[in-house]
Amino acid sequence: MPSIPAIAQLIIIFSLIVLAAARKVHLGLAAALGGVALALWRGAGIPAIAASVLGELLNPDTLFLLVLMTCIMAFSSAMKKSGAMDTFVDAVTKIAPSPRIALAIAPLIIGTLPMPGGAILSAPLVDAMDSERRRDSGVLASANYWFRHCFELSWPLYPSFILTASLTGIPAAKLIALNVYAPFSIFTLGLIFVIPPLAADAGNAKSHNVAKTRIFSRLAAFIAGIAPLALVIGVYIAFAVFWGAVSPSITLGDSYKNMIGRYAPIFIGLVAGGAFIARRPDGIKAFRGCVSPSTLKLIATIAGIRIFSALIGEAGLAEKAAQELTGAGIPTIAAVAIVPFVAGLVTGVGFGYVGLAFPIVLGLVAGGGPLSREAAIVLAAAFGYLGMMLSPLHVCMVVSAEHFNIGLPGMYRRFALPLSLYIVIAMGYVALLSAIGL
Repeated sequence: MPSIPAIAQLIIIFSLIVLAAARKVHLGLAAALGGVALALWRGAGIPAIAASVLGELLNPDTLFLLVLMTCIMAFSSAMKKSGAMDTFVDAVTKIAPSPRIALAIAPLIIGTLPMPGGAILSAPLVDAMDSERRRDSGVLASANYWFRHCFELSWPLYPSFILTASLTGIPAAKLIALNVYAPFSIFTLGLIFVIPPLAADAGNAKSHNVAKTRIFSRLAAFIAGIAPLALVIGVYIAFAVFWGAVSPSITLGDSYKNMIGRYAPIFIGLVAGGAFIARRPDGIKAFRGCVSPSTLKLIATIAGIRIFSALIGEAGLAEKAAQELTGAGIPTIAAVAIVPFVAGLVTGVGFGYVGLAFPIVLGLVAGGGPLSREAAIVLAAAFGYLGMMLSPLHVCMVVSAEHFNIGLPGMYRRFALPLSLYIVIAMGYVALLSAIGL
């Protein structure tokens, strides 16, 4: 009896994980059980599987990743409870040059903090900014959803970004640089197609600016408002640069140096941002109960995905699947795009498509080919993002539609064209990366 191809095994197990998640089984649990089932199918013994699972859960990289995710979610919660988030939003929207841009900036700001279903926090802000309903509910819901995810591929606080850096080993600064095209493209396409200008916008923009003539006062409020997040990112960048300069002269194993460089900057940045929040009235109280059940659910999801990735790697399944795909004549570029797109579509979360698809993508390009490793990661991220944004399982889409009382088809109609144009831009950008040898 002929053996089942590795790619078929992956598709079957992947489909079962998706089915389980659709049936409300926790994604982390479904991924972990799927990885165990796949390892058993490939002939691994129970002791070997148990050793792999335990080894991954005790892996310092995994432990640091889980602690980091907990700290980021706690910081986000403390910003909200302390009122720092409201101050942040108010400061940035006041400095916006027009109500239309302010309408885009409000969800974008909330989107800088990785809160599950965070679109429900920005929806009332978007609603209030157009209380006269000059734009219909479909436009407002789509704007709330679209602009929240402008930084999905390049923001170092996002779980998907951190998981990408962890799985690929690409330094955060380089990963930001590789995906720098994304936020500008997504924001611009959103302004053009998701919030098209109205005839009345010119007059409203003039009155919006006339009412704010004290530019220095506005700048002072802006600086104070963005201070917590600016501290996190500023300290992160400063320490990352410092560590990059001093680490070559430190006698320490490369794996330890890489781990310090990957995690220490963001931990120190979060401490600085948290200290700033604590200085506010009742700031310390904002950290009470900041680790919520949703935080623990996210941590468990990431742990399950890491187990899934570890078991795939242990079995060499990604490399085997890659050989089968290329042997069957399926272009590597097509596979690199299709796998994360499907993963994003069926999970509806960034760290879902990264964790499930990127180990396979890395295997596809491990032996070289038309795409460099970096270009493949950029392409995979773009198509994973596309699948995530189209997924009906995406919580942000659901809560946006519910808040503004519209159906999902109404939202799809408004961002189908800009998403299509974004993918065209992404493919052109990947072609440019390949042409210049990156």
